Amino acid sequence: MLHLYESFGWWRAAELRKVHGAEEYNELHHLLIMEALGGNARWSDRFLGYHVAVAYYWLLIGVYFFSPRLAYQFMELLEAHAVDTYGTFVRENRERLKALPPPTVARSYYASDDLYYFDDFQVSTPPGARRPPCDTLLDVFQNICEDEAEHVKTMRACQDYCNNGGELVSPHLAAQRHAAAALAAAPSSRHDEAASASSSSSSEDGERGLPQESFGEYVQGMMMPGEDADKTPSDAKRALWKEWADAVNDDAQH
Repeated sequence: MLHLYESFGWWRAAELRKVHGAEEYNELHHLLIMEALGGNARWSDRFLGYHVAVAYYWLLIGVYFFSPRLAYQFMELLEAHAVDTYGTFVRENRERLKALPPPTVARSYYASDDLYYFDDFQVSTPPGARRPPCDTLLDVFQNICEDEAEHVKTMRACQDYCNNGGELVSPHLAAQRHAAAALAAAPSSRHDEAASASSSSSSEDGERGLPQESFGEYVQGMMMPGEDADKTPSDAKRALWKEWADAVNDDAQH
């Protein structure tokens, strides 16, 4: 449905697609875990599951076409019901679950070295903040219950996005923006650092001594107010280009 919206030019939300992709990946592993525990052993269960999934899909497609907010609200209620269901199951079977090992697929998902997608669907949690254990089957069902609670929060955030506009971003992008804002707000000695970097062609490890910022920002950093009244931006650019060329030539010679 997001692809249809984008094709008609009604709505383009790359970060929204990214968050939903991470949610889908999380739900896929919930399904794989249940199948590993024998949830698809019976033909009747598979038949019911397949047909309910198809009906649910087209129902949500229709609702989303006319009102994304209502679709997200319906999914929020469904995810909240999943939290209650898993929570009840864990409370009633805690001791039995604690004595059983986790399925391999659960361990490979929750104990993976690559948890980028795991972080990306949890829009209210900073990346890396949630690293649940996966030592027993109890851990697995508690993790799934907590995942569903995170889905509830994400669906609420999607409703706010639909109601108020703005932008819904993944936790990784939000963290990058927060770090960039904090860096911009911090006291900076940009001019001193730029002058020090331009005085040497390269550092000890062989990296060039020019700053890692864009050329325009570098020029602005060099043109401090009141520094040189006779120095024009064009003069500064020419000088900087010469410094850059000298640095490249020195690196090539070494």
